[in-house]
This record gives sequence, C-alpha cells and structure tokens, in this order.
Amino acid sequence: MRGESGINFTGLYICIAIAFVMLVLKLSVIDSWSWWRVLLPIGLFFGFAVTHIVVAFIYLSFVHIPERPDGDEAEILEPHTINAHYIAAMLFFVVFGDNMVRWIEGSETSHWFWLFSGKIEALAVFGVLNVLALFSYWSRLGRVLKASD
Repeated sequence: MRGESGINFTGLYICIAIAFVMLVLKLSVIDSWSWWRVLLPIGLFFGFAVTHIVVAFIYLSFVHIPERPDGDEAEILEPHTINAHYIAAMLFFVVFGDNMVRWIEGSETSHWFWLFSGKIEALAVFGVLNVLALFSYWSRLGRVLKASD
C-alpha cells in the first residue's frame, strides 16, 4: 500500500489524449472545428466530476447515513461502485456536452441524429437525465451503506 495515493488519473489522461488528437486534427486537417470542440473532452471530464460531486453532496446532506459502516467501507462498496446508473449518467453528460458546444457555436445543422441538435430543449433534457441518473447512483450506494448498519 505504500506509495499508492488512492487517486486514479486514468480518465483524465484519456481525455487529455483525445483532446490532443483533436488538436492535431484541427491544426492539420479539420479547420472547421471550433476550439470549444477541441477542448470538449477535458471539459466533459471536469464538468462530469463537478456534477457528480454536487449531486453527491446534495444527496448526502439530506439522507441519514451512519457515520461509519461496520467493517471495511471499501469492501462494502466495491461491488457497487460502477453500475448502469453511473454509465448512463456519463452518457447523458457526453450528449449534454456535445449539445452545449453546438449551442455555443450556433450550428443550425446536425451531422448526427436529432439528440445532438444543440437546442435548449436537448440541453435541458440531457442535463436533467444526467442529474437523475447520478441521484439514482447515489441512492443505490446509500441503500448499501444503510444495509451495512
């Protein structure tokens, strides 16, 4: 255990690598991309992290969870850390982020399907879906922590 910080930077490194590839593409091949589009992977990483922290803070502020569960907390939560709610929240945030960039750019045409339209309605729907999926994720973790009492 010595030398391990407990913080995993893999997701950040992947987002930086994707942004670097997009930067190279913008500077060499696809000059029609805006800088918002190039920096989207890094913005998605930090935006999702902030949203996740805010939803967790709100959930944990209003729900009574015991101070410390019996046993090792990591062992209790390990099989419950990644689930469908968390993956859905990430997917909704990616669609939300792409719509946000399209809205900022003012693109009228959509090269994808209607979910990537850049309209305010799509922003609102996917923003709310992201928060609801994160709330479901935290409520599931809360039930696990309460059951360990």
